[in-house]
Amino acid sequence: MQPLQGIRVLDLSRVLAGPYCTMVLGDLGAEVIKVEPPEGDETRGWGPPFTGGESAYYLCVNRNKRGMVVNLKTDEGKNILRELAMQSDVLVENFRPGTMEKFGLDFETLHELNPRLVYCSITGFGQTGSMKNKPGYDFMIQALGGLMSITGEPDGEPMKTGVAVVDLFAGQNAIIAILAALQARTLTGQGQQLDISLFDSQLGWLANVASNFLVSGNLPKRYGNAHPNIVPYQSFQANDGWFAIAVGNDRQFARLCELLGKPDLALDEKFETNSARVQNREELIALLTEIFKSNSISDWLKKLDEAEIPCGPINTFEQVFSMPQVREREMLVQVDHPTIGSLPMVGSPLKMSGSPVEYRLPPPLMGEHTEMVLTEVLGFSRERVTELRKQGCIK
Repeated sequence: MQPLQGIRVLDLSRVLAGPYCTMVLGDLGAEVIKVEPPEGDETRGWGPPFTGGESAYYLCVNRNKRGMVVNLKTDEGKNILRELAMQSDVLVENFRPGTMEKFGLDFETLHELNPRLVYCSITGFGQTGSMKNKPGYDFMIQALGGLMSITGEPDGEPMKTGVAVVDLFAGQNAIIAILAALQARTLTGQGQQLDISLFDSQLGWLANVASNFLVSGNLPKRYGNAHPNIVPYQSFQANDGWFAIAVGNDRQFARLCELLGKPDLALDEKFETNSARVQNREELIALLTEIFKSNSISDWLKKLDEAEIPCGPINTFEQVFSMPQVREREMLVQVDHPTIGSLPMVGSPLKMSGSPVEYRLPPPLMGEHTEMVLTEVLGFSRERVTELRKQGCIK
């Protein structure tokens, strides 16, 4: 039995944060009904690459869902959503504030119909505050929320991260809040509204860098691949490319100095503690840079591994997905898809001994399960479904 078996999630979200949240809930056993407008989730067109008529972007966050198309611009479409909300445990939406009120699908309205409904809204800036109506996408939130100011080379332009981390972290925050609200519901019998924003999630993600600023008042700098508080903790160039090393404490630094043939460095007052190494970063890194250029990546990684110093090559995706660890941890899975065949997907990182994740359903084709949901969940007759289709309420 999966942990969320018996929980029904009504997913009105599009793009990344919301669909990622609902996919994880589906991986954990929830029944997820993805509702799209007639034009579909925007990510269906975000490509290339495409396979089997579907974009890779859409496919990555929509498994373990049944898909339907409902036109919320029609009265019958709104009524269908209200009826589904009455039969659901969780609703996830990421419309701009005020949109759901216009549809008559806001929290207050649905709470009266289904007091146990957990209603999760994911927006750029939240349901309150002077910026609540400003549209928000991951890239501009990374800029506005400070992440880009600390990402990139010291003398280069500010950079975003290679993955939409703000969207994904907001999705994780939504998952945490939903699970907590479901537990609260077992105690109170009542659902509640969850207000998750990309901006808040971005600020919460700044962690030690924000704390450094709040404590010292000093603006954080861009360090490239280096770390503001730990040295040496960055990439270095060998004679055939780059690799990463992460010395997290003084014992590891002493072992590093031994294998480099420079044991006296660990006894030098300029380097013997991490705080001293941070203060004398430039001198130490210059010494290490010259030493690491003398040998190959494979030789350095072998020696570092033997000394139990955290290290690794800077892998391409091809190298990553060829690693035995990926296979051994089941982080690359194959899901049967009606137009693609065997669809490769990144597996779930959630490893649970008693109730493991299951990959039950492929990402749905657009409107694939509309009739099934209406007949099985709401008990509509096939004649009524046919009439709704003729009226343009469903697809």
